[in-house]
Amino acid sequence: MTQHDQRPLDIDTMRTSAHRLLAGDAEPPTPDELETLTLQLRGHIMLAIPEIAMAAARLPDDDVPRVCALASIAEARMRLSIEAHSSLPAGIAHAQRLARSVNALADHYENLGAPHPARPDETPEHAAYRRMLEHGSACPLCRGVNEAGQNTTASCEIAGRLYESYRNAHRDSVATR
Repeated sequence: MTQHDQRPLDIDTMRTSAHRLLAGDAEPPTPDELETLTLQLRGHIMLAIPEIAMAAARLPDDDVPRVCALASIAEARMRLSIEAHSSLPAGIAHAQRLARSVNALADHYENLGAPHPARPDETPEHAAYRRMLEHGSACPLCRGVNEAGQNTTASCEIAGRLYESYRNAHRDSVATR
């Protein structure tokens, strides 16, 4: 039986690799750089897929974050199976598609309760709560108030999704106690 690596994914490194190809001011890589970046992106995807699949499996079958994560996994797998053409422009386009999959997988990893790198013992419930608080403190919609001084958090779709993730994680936590 293979033993599962308990270290969290390095989301910052994954996003940096993807940004190298997707940034608006990114310079085209040389053929050697492209080969390295493509291999690196493929590696990120291969490491992320099982982690996200395990996190998604903890959610109910009809849960929207689960369905979205599984669709992203399927797309990433499809992109891994495609061989890039030998021309530099086609190789760059292929690597950019891989980079978009890396970004999407990183988003799903964070949204499904990934542990914080500085808090490896964090429970999924605490991770979901932390993400909800971090979003709320930075989001202008969540911090906003209307003319009557009432909070306008209800208009933030991201806050709603994070709250649902927290509720699911809390429910799972209570069920396993």
